Amino acid sequence: HGTQPHIILRNVSVPSVMEHDALLHGRNLDKFIPVLTRAAKALEEAAADFVVLPCNTLHVHEKIIRNALTIPFVSIIDAAVFTLRKAKIKRVGLLGSRVTVDENLFKKKSKDTDFVTVHKNLQKQIDRGLDVFVGTQNPLLLREALNESFSFFSKRNIHDILLACTDFSGLCPNIPNMRIHDTLDILVHATVNML
Repeated sequence: HGTQPHIILRNVSVPSVMEHDALLHGRNLDKFIPVLTRAAKALEEAAADFVVLPCNTLHVHEKIIRNALTIPFVSIIDAAVFTLRKAKIKRVGLLGSRVTVDENLFKKKSKDTDFVTVHKNLQKQIDRGLDVFVGTQNPLLLREALNESFSFFSKRNIHDILLACTDFSGLCPNIPNMRIHDTLDILVHATVNML
């Protein structure tokens, strides 16, 4: 019998205005850099073997976080791309915050995969719903936008959906013949594989 792993957590709280600016407008993302690098270094100093960031959007700063560390950084982006490749998925609907979608970090690491995104107005609905959900925990607007998004993908014959926002977990419709690839689940598996 092995022993249970020792898990060190660091919850990084940020002012709601920073989160709002990032989620709704894609602005001031650089303000997250010192907060994230401080937290990552604190985990390393606490003797963590590796660092995990369960947020797709903030992976825009992955390189800076990696460079601040001497221990491994488990990337939600790399783990998701690996999972899609392993499953031989070449075309996938991408659902995430506007930053995740606009930056499309997944495409940068997997040029052979077609990441299809929703139209701009629907993306704005997702971002508004996400902002409300993060601020109030009320999922109504976000769930509505995600339902519309699944319908959008279904009409385009896209059956694989990459949930590239950890806040979307559990809020998506269960539609037969549509496969959800949840980056949070993928990150959990990648993390367990590091143990």
